[in-house]
Amino acid sequence: MTFSEYWQNQLTVKQVSSDHHLQFKNEEGKIIDFTNFINTNIPEFKTGANDYLSTVLFNGHLQTCFTTVKKFEDIDEVNYRRFMVQYPDGGEGALDIVVPEHKPSSYVPITQLPFQPPLDVHYSYGTKDEPLLKSDDNKPMLVALHGLTGGSHESYVRSIVSRLTEDYGFEACVLNSRGCCQSQITTPQLYNGGWTNDISFVMNQLFNMYPNRSFYMIGFSLGASILTNYIGEQNNKISNHVKCAMVFGNPWDMLRSDYYLNSSRMGSNLYSPALTRNVVNLVKRHAITLYEKPGFQEIYEKHIDLVKTASGFDDVFTGPMFNYKDSKDYYGDASSFKRLAGVRVPLIGLNAMDDPIAGGDNLPEKYIMANPFTMLIETNIGGHLAWFKGINGSRWFPEPVCRFFDTFHNEITCKGYRPDISEVQLPHEKVINVKTTIEQPKI
Repeated sequence: MTFSEYWQNQLTVKQVSSDHHLQFKNEEGKIIDFTNFINTNIPEFKTGANDYLSTVLFNGHLQTCFTTVKKFEDIDEVNYRRFMVQYPDGGEGALDIVVPEHKPSSYVPITQLPFQPPLDVHYSYGTKDEPLLKSDDNKPMLVALHGLTGGSHESYVRSIVSRLTEDYGFEACVLNSRGCCQSQITTPQLYNGGWTNDISFVMNQLFNMYPNRSFYMIGFSLGASILTNYIGEQNNKISNHVKCAMVFGNPWDMLRSDYYLNSSRMGSNLYSPALTRNVVNLVKRHAITLYEKPGFQEIYEKHIDLVKTASGFDDVFTGPMFNYKDSKDYYGDASSFKRLAGVRVPLIGLNAMDDPIAGGDNLPEKYIMANPFTMLIETNIGGHLAWFKGINGSRWFPEPVCRFFDTFHNEITCKGYRPDISEVQLPHEKVINVKTTIEQPKI
């Protein structure tokens, strides 16, 4: 790598899509070409588009590391009302709905704990009978999924949620994975990159709570994997409700991402240990409840302080928890590129080629090109969920992303346009669900 290649801050875009462009048609027979729609309204996503990221954060490593160094409490502030979701298996999930202002509440669900700093100044618990949980309005609503051990508090989540709600009039909520974002688990069950049961259950609940709303979805990193798997598994089942989605920093091929993560010095000595510490700490916080799973305590006491890599953790914890033989068995099954053929909702992926965690050398271009419902936006730089334009925390992607959802809603959804594409142009390979997926009742 030359010095100029290592130190560069000019972002360049490459757009990957099918030769058979997705089209939308309304009742009058008018046609909108999705690719042309993107290129016209969101020129930042057009092939050859350029912009400049921070001159200080001049490579993917610095961009990525900055996400853990910078404190983002002073930008993109969001207030949430948390509602506990009761899953069919007896577990609980934390659904955080965006509210205009923070209203402290003394109510704390019996299974949960009071919010601790820094969440306490922006979060409060809601009860099941609150008006917020049901509406006949037709507002657009965003549903977000966070990264590995993150939550609704993450800066990358708030960068979009804050703009869409404040500037574009969207409603929004974030589903926290089990045990994340100061939530407590009630059963010996966590989650993984292919665990779609929770988001599937919650989306069905949201469809019933807000029957007239149009839903838009975003996912980040592991949440991007979960979201892609979910949309691919659902096929046509959710297209009347979910209008389009975007995923960011998706580790499309988890086997390849694991190899990529551990093949460099920075990956094996910095990123993998950091990710491992995060999941180890998550397990430690919930160890008492996880002990209820037969055999877990023995595994925990033997391995918890010895695992040093993400795949090592998945070998002894994630794999057995979800009935996989080991990490490779899990990664091979849960990799979301395997569900791209089933996608029937417009789905855009955004990946940086210098992403040191998800990797950028083996993106699923041929799978994207085989399905007109999918599109991939590749940037030459940006790191993992970073794309920082300045050290003040401003990012490149929130503005075009929010404009995309807003324009799509106003110009396509609200004007009655529906996907119009021949079955001949769609992939016909059978999509096999993730092994852990449980079929949900029909919507």
